[in-house]
Parts: sequence; C-alpha cells; structure tokens
Amino acid sequence: MIQRSVDTLSSCKIFITTLNNQLFANVSVIKRDENPEHTIAEIYNKIADLLSASSCQIVHERCFANIGFQKQFLEARAGALGKHALETNTPITFIEGRSCLENKFAGIQIRAIKPAPENRVRTILDHGIPKGRAWNHNGSTFLLLQSIDGGNDDSKRINRKYQSEAMFRQAEKLLQSEGASYKDVVRTWIYISDILDWYDDFNAVRNNCYSEYGFLENTDSKTQAEQMYLPASTGIEGRNPYAYPATMDVFAIHRPAGSAIQIYPLYGVKQRSPFRYGSAFSRATVVKEPGSKLILVSGTASIDYQGTSMFLNDPAAQIRKTLSVISELVASEGATFENLCEATVFIKRKEDFLLFQKVIEDLGITNIPSVNVLADICRDELLFELDAAFILAED
Repeated sequence: MIQRSVDTLSSCKIFITTLNNQLFANVSVIKRDENPEHTIAEIYNKIADLLSASSCQIVHERCFANIGFQKQFLEARAGALGKHALETNTPITFIEGRSCLENKFAGIQIRAIKPAPENRVRTILDHGIPKGRAWNHNGSTFLLLQSIDGGNDDSKRINRKYQSEAMFRQAEKLLQSEGASYKDVVRTWIYISDILDWYDDFNAVRNNCYSEYGFLENTDSKTQAEQMYLPASTGIEGRNPYAYPATMDVFAIHRPAGSAIQIYPLYGVKQRSPFRYGSAFSRATVVKEPGSKLILVSGTASIDYQGTSMFLNDPAAQIRKTLSVISELVASEGATFENLCEATVFIKRKEDFLLFQKVIEDLGITNIPSVNVLADICRDELLFELDAAFILAED
C-alpha cells in the first residue's frame, strides 16, 4: 500500500512516498532562506530519522544548488547523517540548480530501498571514487550510477564531443563490472553545460554510442522509431562542480531469463519518438515488478506530434501542454498526477515560476513533490520542461 506524507520545515517541504521496499523523498523549497546550512542539517536529520525507522538505504541522491554551495552542503549533510551513524561516503550528484526563489539551493531528491535480509546495498567504486549503488531484488540486479563524467582525462574534458563519448564509455564499463551492460539501462539523467551551444553534437555522440550498444541495430530508418526500445532520459542545462561539459546518472536493471520484472517504453499519442528528430530516448519507461509499477517519464516540453515547438512566447500555454502530454502518457498505465512520487521542474525565466504555480493550482494539481530550478531547455524557444516518476501499487 502506498503511503504519503509531507513534512513542512521553515523554508521547504519534504514529500515522502513509500511502497513496499521503495522510498522517495523530495525536498522542495517554498520560501527564501537566509541560513541554508542550518536548513540542510535540518533536512538530513529528518531524512536520517526516516531511513533509520524504515531500515532503508539511499541508492540515488541528487542536490540542485549553487555550485559555490557544494562544500557547505556536503559538510552539513555529513554532519547530520554521521550523527545517526549512517553512511556519508556514498555517491551524490551535485548539479547547478538555480533556485526560483534565489536561495543557495533549490532542492534535493532521494530514492532509498529496504533490501531483503539476504541482500545488501553495495557502493560501486571507480578508482576509489563512489560512483553508484547496486542491490539485488526479485532475482535481478539494480544499479544506479551517479555523476558519470568520463574520468579524469583532461585532454577529453576540454573537447565536448570526446568527453560526452567518454561519459557513455565509463557508464558501460561500470555496468559491465557488475555483470550488466548498457542494454540494461532503463533511464538516464544528463546534465549539459551550455546545452544550446552543442545539443545537436551531443545527440550525434549518443546516437553513435547507442548504435554500438545495440539499441538501434534493428532499424535503418525512423519509420520504426516507436518499435525500438530506448531508455527514458532527461537532457537539460546543468553545470557541475568539476567543469565537465556533461555528467550523467544512469538507472539499469539486469534481469535473468524468465524474470518477473517487465520493462517497456512508452511513446504516447500526443508526441512520437524523439528519435524521429535525432534524440535517442523514449517518452517514458515502465518498470513493472510484483507489487509495484514505476513509470519513469523523460524530460517533456511543449512539442507537437511532428516534433515542432508549440506556443512560442506563451509560457502558460507551454506549461499546460507539457502537463497534458504527461497526463495522457501515464494514463495509458492507469496513473494520474496523484501517483507522482518525484519531479523536476525546469523553468527558463524566473518570472514564470509564479505562473507555473498558478497553472497547476488551476488544474487541481496540489502538493507536487518537485524540485524547481532555473535552466535552459534544449531549444531556445522552449520555456518549460518537466521530468517525473510515478508509482502505483500492483496486485
């Protein structure tokens, strides 16, 4: 049975969703904060209490904040988790997420799981650096890689295409070290510096890698785009503290033959496969296990059936269109916005944040567990994008 709760702190809300062995915690900033270090400690004390009470362990953790706030954030987080005797040297993705309310941080997203007694959550290391978490469940291996950047080859760091290719190679190498492969990937989150300058180049690199990994091997044209399996994905503006052109988080599930876990892509009816205009990802990926269904929705914006941007210079219409596309997409799996357990809202212009709040209020969408950040979208004319996860109980 799904359980939900909202904990209101001085400047933020913590949205908690739990189902079976899964827990999602989303920290959403709701007002200006003059003491963010104290707030981070307060948040992680709450998270630590929750993890201890539920015997859950963090497997995916992201912070959206000013780059210059990283040191203070990590110190406050480590102090709070350490006080509760919880692991602190675990992977965390730190992305520049400029707050819509001009705070030093915009929000935190955490996914945790309660492993079976015979299993454990293990940390994946790359040259001694924590780069992911892995665990076994329902006879399969689940892997979440974080802050994948291609390594420390400075000659590749300065060349955006080389670095992004190295990023995909690093992910493949780490997956193989756990007995999986990139073909097991169900979802990626990709944060790209200066996205408007080179998104086409990035897509070309991804397409080349995906062709090599076998995703595109069954088609030589875009006429079969909706029949291909491609992971869900977000590709959005987001700097990182180490000045890489791009970094990536990766969710993969390695299943044995006859697995009870079903994985399949969604493309919907209001938008077709992004591969038709050069981007190799699906609109969403469904992970269906005994007892639960998780719908991982890709970054979605105001784009029509042909792939053309809609409602130029009309942010309210773009927001409504985006929400309508997502609503219809997840409805095919029996979900509504009541099933939302995690979301990231990307807004190009700060003045449109209040407009977003009004639109969702008018639509009756309340208490949305979202982190709200200012960021460029992959097209200059797009003003709004949303990615999300929905969870449902299954018999």
